[in-house]
Amino acid sequence: MSNLIVDNEFYCTQCGKRGLGIVRQVGKERAAGHLKKLWCPYCNKENNFVEIKPFVQKYTYNSFLLEFNYGNFNEKGERKQPFGIFKDSLIKKGINING
Repeated sequence: MSNLIVDNEFYCTQCGKRGLGIVRQVGKERAAGHLKKLWCPYCNKENNFVEIKPFVQKYTYNSFLLEFNYGNFNEKGERKQPFGIFKDSLIKKGINING
């Protein structure tokens, strides 16, 4: 069993701010982009947070900003569309998703 741990970042789907991180044991992590209910110290309530894993390029902070800024989260903090489909729809609309 591995004793290596990673400190993942979590961003609130309602206010967009970074919440407290969670340390996970290597091998027991969730997928990058995973939604997790956590207490938001800025909203002062429990919200869905997006998990960002360090050193993983599949779903990054920029991916979260893309979803947050273009409205892919509903009022409950759930995704309206899966990230891949959402990203493809932005590309079809001619939106530059690379910066």
